[in-house]
Amino acid sequence: MDHLPYPRSATGERQTSVPYVCQKEYDGGGFMTYPSRSRGSLPNLHTVGPFPGLLSFSHQMQIASLSKQEIESFYQTWLFFGLIHEILGSLYVPEDLIYTCKDQCRYTKAVSTSKLITALEEWVARGQAGTIDPSVTYAHVAQCLCLTHAALSIQAVRSYFDPNIMLSLASLGQTFSYAANKAFNITDIVQDNKCPSTWCRLIDDDYWSGRLIAHGWCVTEVKLILNTTLSLQTLHFLACLDKTDAERSHQRCDTQQCIAYQNDLGKYQTRHVSKEYDCAELSIDPKTLYGILRTKALPLIRVKPSQTLGELSINVVPSQPTSRYVALSHVWADGLGHPYANALPRCAQAHHVKEEDVEEGELLLWCDTLCCPVQPTEAKDLALEYMYRTYRYATHVLVLDASLMRCDFESLGIDEVSMRILTSPWMRRLWTLQEGALPAVTNKLWFQLAHKALNLCELRINAHDKYFSSISRKGLASDILKRMGSFANVFIKDGSTCPAADLRNVIEALHHRSVSIPSDEPLLIGNLLGIDSALILNGGDGAVALRMNRLWRMIPSALQGIPRNLLFRVGPRLAEPGLKWAPATLLIDNDANIGVQPSEIEEDQGILTASDGLLVRLHGFRLSLASCAQGLSCHKNISQLMKPNSLWMKDDTGSWYLMQRRLPVEQDRFLTDKTLAEIVQEGKDMWVIYPDSQFPRPPDSKANASVGLIVEVEFEANAKANAEAKAKEEEIAVKKAHAKLHINIAPFQILGQAWLAAAASFSTQISCDSPASRKLAALENGLDVYSTSSSSPSSSLETTALEELASEINQMARNEEAKEAIVATGDKFDISLMEELIRMVVWGQYVCMRETVPRTQRWCVD
Repeated sequence: MDHLPYPRSATGERQTSVPYVCQKEYDGGGFMTYPSRSRGSLPNLHTVGPFPGLLSFSHQMQIASLSKQEIESFYQTWLFFGLIHEILGSLYVPEDLIYTCKDQCRYTKAVSTSKLITALEEWVARGQAGTIDPSVTYAHVAQCLCLTHAALSIQAVRSYFDPNIMLSLASLGQTFSYAANKAFNITDIVQDNKCPSTWCRLIDDDYWSGRLIAHGWCVTEVKLILNTTLSLQTLHFLACLDKTDAERSHQRCDTQQCIAYQNDLGKYQTRHVSKEYDCAELSIDPKTLYGILRTKALPLIRVKPSQTLGELSINVVPSQPTSRYVALSHVWADGLGHPYANALPRCAQAHHVKEEDVEEGELLLWCDTLCCPVQPTEAKDLALEYMYRTYRYATHVLVLDASLMRCDFESLGIDEVSMRILTSPWMRRLWTLQEGALPAVTNKLWFQLAHKALNLCELRINAHDKYFSSISRKGLASDILKRMGSFANVFIKDGSTCPAADLRNVIEALHHRSVSIPSDEPLLIGNLLGIDSALILNGGDGAVALRMNRLWRMIPSALQGIPRNLLFRVGPRLAEPGLKWAPATLLIDNDANIGVQPSEIEEDQGILTASDGLLVRLHGFRLSLASCAQGLSCHKNISQLMKPNSLWMKDDTGSWYLMQRRLPVEQDRFLTDKTLAEIVQEGKDMWVIYPDSQFPRPPDSKANASVGLIVEVEFEANAKANAEAKAKEEEIAVKKAHAKLHINIAPFQILGQAWLAAAASFSTQISCDSPASRKLAALENGLDVYSTSSSSPSSSLETTALEELASEINQMARNEEAKEAIVATGDKFDISLMEELIRMVVWGQYVCMRETVPRTQRWCVD
């Protein structure tokens, strides 16, 4: 697949080969009508569905009914050769797309796109010049691509389709989408783009995960890649990139954390440049460093290079307003740290000082290992307090990452170097976020490679140019710019001398970063937000564990409020009353938090109270258990009937929703280890609050599920608040509530609504005229409904009545009218499913959305 980008270092075994499986050549006719010409049982697919390219369920099943060989041949002929013929016309030669290769001991045919990009660039040039075939309009190309996307979206096909063939078809569609927008001058992609933009979703994550892990990627990095990458070009490029490291193993890592670069300070060893060196250390007295820091200056290292390691010398000087120095940013796991002394081996210091770097016989450096006092605690805290301005006012910041210092720029090229930097261990550590983001504002960030240092600005310019000029690397360039922006654009460029970030950018930048000392997290976040770190370090209580508490107390003054969406993030919470709503860490890498980002809009901000929690305005509704059919006792066996973490919910209009625990219990014990059913059953005054202004969504909504938080309102506090609000003639009182559980709520599609409506109708019939339900009601009141002489215990009689009720429900599930109503929606009728739904409604095995309150409702959540 030569139309997809490869890293230069990719060897033959890492390249992607696509077999030629066509059983017949493309017939040269129109692309949209090929299915009906090739397989007479299929209609002209562009006429199917409300929009061009949308396939109905029945036509999806027609295609999915083909054998693996038939579907692969049909799709490759149509969606590969046919699409190229339809769009490029005379600019392509079919024979150029096929070549013969040797596969083990035999020769086979494979697909080649080595000449495709050249032909495509010519087509784009003609389109921009207005000399393209008049029949090939933007609308027609978009229609062809939408149909291609729809055909590849059939899940039943994807389950057994050769993944390399699938990738060749999907990536071809994405490449044509890039080309079409460029050829027809579609500059506003948001407003004017008519081509599909979700080609990545057509390739299963397992395919990419397998390839990435086989080439040495950590599972946490794989998760990040799959969650954030938008282009198949990028996924393919990374899947061909070898990340194996002889010194690091990711076998013990999981999707939540990479531990390959975590440091155990008790076992830490400072490294020499190579095993050949065994030189002595050069050290600095911490008292000297502390003395300089107390004058509000920075300790800088003056290095005097020499011919031999033994002659190398350093001394510490205080910074001056005009000092020019290079601040080093490194990963401690590479061995350039020292937990017990301000010292480094002579070889390590000499290795980073080259003769050509020295101006006027000396070079000033700042390195945390040498310049941050290891003791006393007051001295170390002072150095941490000055960390922001250390990197803010450095003349240059040089990144030292062992994996990057092995990269040869000339042999790898700028695209591969860019991706290796953006996926390096340096990008995964917490402190390096600030160390990279601050100098990036003024283009002072450099990365040390094998033979040269490279400025971030050069990487950004290259990616920007390729985004606008290269069809074959447009998607790759887009993802490079996006990844680069996740840390380089953290700070708001407003021209201020002390730039600060907003919380949204900080949370996004923290994604998949880690830190060896957890108490460092609030310091780093405070620095990024422009909060004086001295207040976090020295809060008066002296407890390191309370640094995060102090951070949240200070955030409102820095951000003019606290984004209310933080209530809906899954993760550990603080234990202090009034701060129980607050995340104890923002380093939780959980898919459930991807769509829960804080907003900077003023009306979306909460107010932090002294001790009651976060005061916010949110939509909400009261949550309650449903009632059983008349005559049935709802309290009996209800906990066994309910699904523990997935409940149906019905609103006052009769619409149905699915409410689920956001994460399984084993993954989310932060608020509670109880199930959703237990929370609903045990609560006294349960409500659901949510930020989605579009909820409740209609049954035909294609939007994702809405996030929500179940809270329990304090009855006494609520009554008091209502009285106070009435006295002040306020319309809405504050509801004081305690967070209980994070949930998702999604509307049932129209298809599901039909099933549930039928079940509800049958439940009503049982309430009105069911003999079994009347017997159960009589037994509940102590009456003998079977015979006065019966000696059977009441429990046995109740069992008999329940069996009769189950029989009635079974008969109702076979009702022909219900079957016809379901079949009319295009679904297949299932008696057992209908029986289960009737039983659910009859026994009240669902919850109800009762009283709703508008967004103006005030909640104080803790």
